[in-house]
Amino acid sequence: MTAHPPVAIEFLPPRTCPFDPPEVMAELRAAEQLGTVSMWDGRQAWLVTRYSDARFVLGDPRFSSDIDNPGLPSLRPGLGIARHRAALVRMDNPRHAEIRRMVAPEFTPSRITALRPEIERIVADQMDTLLGRTPPVDLRAEFALPVPSRLICELLGVPLEDQDFFQECTRKSRARGLTRKQGIAAEHQMYDYCDQLVARKEKQPSADLIGRLIVDEVRPGRLTREELVTMAKALINAGHETTASMICLGALTMLLHPDWFRAMRGVPEAVPNAVEELLRYHTIVHDGLPRVATEDVVVGNTTIRAGDGVIVSVASANRDHTTFDNPDGLDPVRVDARRHLAFGHGAHLCLGLWLARAELRIALSTVAARVPSLRLAVPLSQLRFSEDMQIYGVRELPVTW
Repeated sequence: MTAHPPVAIEFLPPRTCPFDPPEVMAELRAAEQLGTVSMWDGRQAWLVTRYSDARFVLGDPRFSSDIDNPGLPSLRPGLGIARHRAALVRMDNPRHAEIRRMVAPEFTPSRITALRPEIERIVADQMDTLLGRTPPVDLRAEFALPVPSRLICELLGVPLEDQDFFQECTRKSRARGLTRKQGIAAEHQMYDYCDQLVARKEKQPSADLIGRLIVDEVRPGRLTREELVTMAKALINAGHETTASMICLGALTMLLHPDWFRAMRGVPEAVPNAVEELLRYHTIVHDGLPRVATEDVVVGNTTIRAGDGVIVSVASANRDHTTFDNPDGLDPVRVDARRHLAFGHGAHLCLGLWLARAELRIALSTVAARVPSLRLAVPLSQLRFSEDMQIYGVRELPVTW
């Protein structure tokens, strides 16, 4: 086995096309060894780009997500904070599994099915708001961002009037251009907000997820208060930004490809698979998923030593031609689209994947049905994409009709 990979890159190479991962990822997938990547703090990490290797690393318990492990790569400033503020994605089993079981009932397929009327109500209400504006209108600000923000506020019992605050905190904490001090400050600001939110619910528990966890898990001693605050922070952050980005990219895809627009409007049974293809194709977690080896492990033809950091590029894995035919093409009826890794894999598979799927299906089909004349209000070349953020997307999506 070799310890010297053929390709080393800086984190994260720029894209030449806004809809494709950096071109160097294809070169890395074709190599027989893993690549390496230089992180923002000067450290090196292995870079996993092939689908089979990505599934292996994400599913193998010898690769840790524990933020307490000094070898875990840091994707951006602000993540090197105390362990008591580590989210579920930065924990290992058995504690990860214990906490996940406490929250999982709120995100099961049956629970999301029961939530569907509420999702439809919020989507319809935001579409009314969008159509009540004089075009051109930013679809992200008026529709894509408010839909998941409102829903996560209702699920967690977060005041709706606070959505501008937590959206800004999330944006700051996930930007790569911040200094370490700025990144940590943004993380702490959001943590302090959630700490105050939990404090209010401790005095008067509410009929929402946070209120239930206070009564059912914190008071009996199965969940610490700090763990609950951190969980609330993670759920708020993940519950709006990722879905908003996918709604925007999905809508943009529909605007650029009329056949997609027609399919989302006129063929309801095609919507679920089309959404899976959008998730595969866009893969908004474009920075990758960090891991650290807890013992020597062979991945492909490369030996990763205990303590080595690893970045799994799920965006690259979802474009692997050995898994997907014509992976750089968009196919709304792709039979294997659901094999994508956009939600991760293994123990840390995204907890909210069924909620995200429901929101995307309802939001995008509603856009197609309610505004058949929708079109971009500016040339594609004028759109700004968030390459400097952990979650990829468009910063604004000006539309008219």
